[in-house]
Amino acid sequence: MATYGDEVAYYESKADEIRRGQLKAVQESAARWSALVTALLGLFTAVAFAGGLSTIDRLSPPLDVIIRVITSVALFSAVVATFLFARARGGLELKRLGWLTGKMLMDREPRLIDAALRNLHWGQRSALLTVALVLGGSAVVLWAPTASPSATPVLARFSDAAVCGRPTVVGGELRVSGRPLREAVEILTVTTCPSPKR
Repeated sequence: MATYGDEVAYYESKADEIRRGQLKAVQESAARWSALVTALLGLFTAVAFAGGLSTIDRLSPPLDVIIRVITSVALFSAVVATFLFARARGGLELKRLGWLTGKMLMDREPRLIDAALRNLHWGQRSALLTVALVLGGSAVVLWAPTASPSATPVLARFSDAAVCGRPTVVGGELRVSGRPLREAVEILTVTTCPSPKR
């Protein structure tokens, strides 16, 4: 049977193992998070290409623009997360260490751990933002009303502006470019809508 002193010695050795393995643990966690982001984006890509990216083009304005912005921000966020996870794993920086001693390594390790943890935490935030944007954007694409491809484009003049587009039904009401057609002063059918001036 182990004595109290044996137990203390055992757990002291375990504490040393944990303390000395902190940097490796953070790097392994960053690798797992990076794999998770890659898997989720791979799933999204497979679904997007199977369903066709043209779905965004069939959304009525302004949802089409909103989804394009969400997709762009999600892509940027995914790139940032991937970069931060790579930094947390220690795979992007190489430094030449001069005359190396055990004391230098011992003093350097806490700084490496702090930097890796910072990169890991910001990478996790970026990854969660990416997932939220992808899920939110996907929900909008799946459930938002689409512009009817058979609807004839109309040019609708309102008291403050004129808009052109294909009418959509939203909540039982015909709309064009997000505005209710019942508020239009004048409605004309057109073959195509003019391109916006740049």
